Amino acid sequence: MIDLKKIAFFTTQYRKSIQKKWKSLLLLFLFPIFLLVSTLGIIASLFVPSAKEPISIAFVDEDQTEETKILLEFMTLSIDKKEAIEIISMSKETADHKIENNEISTYILFPKEFTKKLYKGKSVSLTIVGNPSRTVDSFIVKELAESMTRYISSAQANILTVYDYASNAYIPEEELERLIFETFIEFTLYTLGSGQILDEEVITNITTTSPTNYYVVAGWFIAFSIWLFGSYSLLRKETQVALRIRWKLLGVTYWHTNVSQIVVALLVSLLFATVTLIPIVKYFAVEFFILDYFRLFLFILLYGWLILVSLSLVDLWISSKRVGLLLQFFLILILIVSSGAFIPTIYFPLLLKNLLPFFFSFEVFRWIVDIVLVGRNYADFTLLGIQSFVGLILLWISTQWKDRWK
Repeated sequence: MIDLKKIAFFTTQYRKSIQKKWKSLLLLFLFPIFLLVSTLGIIASLFVPSAKEPISIAFVDEDQTEETKILLEFMTLSIDKKEAIEIISMSKETADHKIENNEISTYILFPKEFTKKLYKGKSVSLTIVGNPSRTVDSFIVKELAESMTRYISSAQANILTVYDYASNAYIPEEELERLIFETFIEFTLYTLGSGQILDEEVITNITTTSPTNYYVVAGWFIAFSIWLFGSYSLLRKETQVALRIRWKLLGVTYWHTNVSQIVVALLVSLLFATVTLIPIVKYFAVEFFILDYFRLFLFILLYGWLILVSLSLVDLWISSKRVGLLLQFFLILILIVSSGAFIPTIYFPLLLKNLLPFFFSFEVFRWIVDIVLVGRNYADFTLLGIQSFVGLILLWISTQWKDRWK
């Protein structure tokens, strides 16, 4: 209880101190807004592809049989024109040249003796060459390749069934080939009539489907991060050694002062975030329930706590104020970039994508986007709760170490 009274006392003092800096607070509130409006538009234009540009997929047929030609026609007819997918046939050399010039998204290669192996039940494989400059299109190409693989496997199973039956019936070779070809055609027509080859599954990419909404939420998230850093920096001041000794004699530790700084900085940042969230919700015209506001508030509360604890740990462990401030700046920058708010994570290399779950900013921003834009009606706070508790323990241990070292 004594600790809570001391924390409450210093919280009041820091609140009065930051109120005296109202001009700096006003500048801190407006600075991220002007900065983000001028920069996020450029980022959005660079990383959001044109919705009118079709996904071009080339077929390279080295087998040159009647079956592969039918399969190409089957794929072309099965895909709806509204899906903005263009399938064209060309040679391997032309396809390689077009990928180098970023003219097509990928090409699928049918190797030689593809039909022969298909009829004899041997393993057949397709070569897929992607365009590294069009990583977003890989989702559609992946779905198309998997659908084609399922079709080929099913067709081969039907053909082998007919082949086994015909072999036992001692049908002549020419008649057997005709029967197998008819089976291939019938199965193709059956599959074509049963529905589209692309599954009716929506792959939602908020970055491209709703770029304006995405970057409005991203801008709000980045601004909140800047407000946390700025409000905490306004409370950072060098305490004289003599004053610190007097505080220690009165039982005041680094724990009391640091927690008080975190509380005041968090309250200021939450106030800024709430003021700016109201017009954002009205802009989206989404129906937010009280539970949605509670989930969103809890996410940004945990995110703010983790950031401020991280900044406080840097202050406790780094004696040089300039070096500490520089490290804190890079820490905020890394957290913003890793969240996907500045550059969508879909454009990150695979190695970095595997590291993203270790950053709490990525977890928080993902849930914020799901709640605000996708309309997610549930949330999982387990991981963030564990990280917040670990941060609290680390802060307490660091303050105890700092008191003893001093």
